[in-house]
Amino acid sequence: MYLAAKIFQRIKSLLALINFSHLSALNVKPLLENKDRFYPNHFDHHPNEPTKDKFAISYHQKYGEGVVAKMFFRKGELLFRFHGTLLDYQTLFTLQKKQGLYIEDPYFMGKILHRCDPNTTVDIEEQIFWASKDIRPGDLITMDYESTEDKLFRSFHCECESHNCRKLISGKGTHS
Repeated sequence: MYLAAKIFQRIKSLLALINFSHLSALNVKPLLENKDRFYPNHFDHHPNEPTKDKFAISYHQKYGEGVVAKMFFRKGELLFRFHGTLLDYQTLFTLQKKQGLYIEDPYFMGKILHRCDPNTTVDIEEQIFWASKDIRPGDLITMDYESTEDKLFRSFHCECESHNCRKLISGKGTHS
């Protein structure tokens, strides 16, 4: 009941702001346009970008913030194409395109979690994720970080519990 009252109050406040302030419908429209996108409006729309009807970003107690499927995807199916900013340095939200060149996406792709036996593969040149196995609604979208990274921004001890778990994830260039 408390949550419903809080939501109602926020809606009432937004309507009051629209009706009684200097904001016109044109000024409010950009705020409302982003409702189905993960990306801010300064990124161009493109086919196959991730949308909120297909994915959600949620917090997993063990793994942290990650992307969850909201629909079924078959093995081999294109999941999404991601946006990003090209950088010459690594961040927590980058994937390596080639040595010394990274693409940063803190809005969506950068929230894909690692698994040693992932349910996706990434075509880094095309910036596309493909389903490498069937993905059900509620499944976390995962990738193998060592499939793209020579050295991770921050190595970590993996707890994915897959049968081929490598335990320490540090980058493909760090294994002897």
